[in-house]
Amino acid sequence: MSTRIPQSFIDELIARTDIVELISGHVSLKKKGREYMACCPFHNEKTPSFTVSPEKQFYHCFGCGAHGTALGFLMDYERLEFLEAVEALAQRAGLEVPRDAGAPPPQSHHKLLALLEQAHAHFRSCLRAEPTATRYLKNRGLSGEVAARFGLGFAPDSFDSLLNVLKGAAGEAELLRSGLVKKNVHGKLYDCFRNRIMFAIRDRRGRVIGFGGRVLDDAIPKYMNSPESPVFHKGDVLYGMYEARKAKGAPSNLLVVEGYMDVLALAQHGIENTVATLGTATTSQHVQQLFRYTQEIIFCFDGDRAGREAAWRAAEHTVPVFRDGLEAKFLFLPQGEDPDSLIRARGKEIFLQYVDDCIPLSEFILDKLSRDSDIRTPAGKARLAQRAKPLLAKLPDGVFKKLVFEELEKMVGAPVHYAVAKPTPRNMHRFKVADALSRATPVRLAITALLHQPDLAKTVTAPDSLHESPIPGVALLARILQIWQQEPELSHAALIERFRGQEEAQQLQKLMTWEPPQLQQPD
Repeated sequence: MSTRIPQSFIDELIARTDIVELISGHVSLKKKGREYMACCPFHNEKTPSFTVSPEKQFYHCFGCGAHGTALGFLMDYERLEFLEAVEALAQRAGLEVPRDAGAPPPQSHHKLLALLEQAHAHFRSCLRAEPTATRYLKNRGLSGEVAARFGLGFAPDSFDSLLNVLKGAAGEAELLRSGLVKKNVHGKLYDCFRNRIMFAIRDRRGRVIGFGGRVLDDAIPKYMNSPESPVFHKGDVLYGMYEARKAKGAPSNLLVVEGYMDVLALAQHGIENTVATLGTATTSQHVQQLFRYTQEIIFCFDGDRAGREAAWRAAEHTVPVFRDGLEAKFLFLPQGEDPDSLIRARGKEIFLQYVDDCIPLSEFILDKLSRDSDIRTPAGKARLAQRAKPLLAKLPDGVFKKLVFEELEKMVGAPVHYAVAKPTPRNMHRFKVADALSRATPVRLAITALLHQPDLAKTVTAPDSLHESPIPGVALLARILQIWQQEPELSHAALIERFRGQEEAQQLQKLMTWEPPQLQQPD
C-alpha cells in the first residue's frame, strides 16, 4: 500500500465502488444465484468460469486463477499502476485523491495530454482534407476503417499549421515540452512534423502520448518520432498495444514487429495481436510489458544479418524474465521482406505459415551459439558451454531452466553446472507462510472460516502473543481478527487492500476463493 494515499481513503473508495457495476462496463455479466458470471477477460474460454461476488466485492476465475478487488481488476485489465487505478476509481466515484502530509505532490500531466489530444484531432482533420495523403494510405492497402481505428492523421507541409491551432491553448514552455514544436536560432517556434503521415502513439489507457511521422516521398529521415517528454518514453512504449488489447482482450500471443506500417498492414488482414517497437531495439522494459499482457511473444525480424542481430538482443533481454509458463519465439522473414510487404504480396495464409514455423527461445539461443563453435570437436563443445552458460544462468530457476541446461549438456556431452537460488533468511518466512496457506492446515482452515464469516471475530479473544507466533500464518490470522474486531463494517475487499504490497497478500486472496470449512456448533 503506498504511503502517499491515506488508508482511510482507500477504504472509502472501495466502499463507494460497486465491483459488479465496474466490471460490467468491460465484461458482459449474467447473474447466477448470489454471484455474477462471465467468460474470463484474462484468458480465452468458451464456458464461463469468471465470477464476481457483490457481497465480498471480489472477482475470481476458476479457469486461470485471476482474482482481486475493484482496484485489482483495473490494474490487471487496464494494466494500470496502483496509483493510476486509485485515481481512475476516484474519478468514477467523484472523489479527489488526498495525499499524506509531507508527500511530494504528483506531477500533473493533464495539460500536456490535452495538448497532444488537440494535436491529434488536428492531424486527423488534415488527413481527411488532403487527397495526396489519403491516396498514399490507399495505395499501401489500408482502409478507412483501419486508419480510423489507429487514429492516423496528416501533418501539412507548413511550419505553423499545428502551431496556430495550439498557441492559444498553452504557453511557449508547454508547447516546447510537448515535443510538437521547436524553436529556431532566431527564437521563433515552428512545427516539428511537416508533410508526414502521423501515427498516434497511445499509452495503455488509450491516451495519446506522442506521435510518429512518415514522409510521403523519399525525404530523409523517412520516419521520426516525438522526442522524449514527461509522458513519452520511447524505450517503454509499444505501438499498437492499446489497439491490440482493445481488439483481443487477453491475446493468446503478441507478435512484435519493427514498424508502424507492419502493424497496420497486419491489422488490415485481420491479424490484430501485433505491436511494434518505435524504431529502437527491443528493451527489457518492452519484454516485461509484453509478458504482462500475454504468455507468448513472437518476435518478427528480417532474415538478414541486421535482423538476426536484433533478434539476439531481444533474446538477451527476454532470458532474465522468462519464467515457467511463458513462451518466446522468433520468426525470420525472407531477406528483403518485412511483414507489410510480405502480407500484401503473398497474403495472410502465407504469412501465418511463417508464424507457425517460428523458432522457440531455447532453440534460437543454442543454435546461434553452436554456429559459432565447431561442436564436432571437444574444444568446440567447451566453447559452446563457455558461451551459453552465462546467458542461460540468468534464466529464473524452474523447470524450463533445468530442461535448457539438460539440452546444452546433450550437445556438449558433459555436465554443465549452474547455481540454483536458495531461500535466504529474509525470504524464508515468506516461503513458510505460502506453504502453510496452501495446504489444509488448521491455520488455513481458521483464516478461510473467518474470511467467509467475519462475525466470528466478535466471538474470539486473540491474545497479543499470537501476533509474534512463530507458527506460519498465525500472525496473519491475528491481524485479520484485530482488524475486524476494531472495524466490523470493513468489507472483504477493503480488508484485502490493507495487505496490498505485503507478503501475505496473494495467499490471502487465494484463501478468499476457497470453500469455507464446515464449523460445528457447540452443544
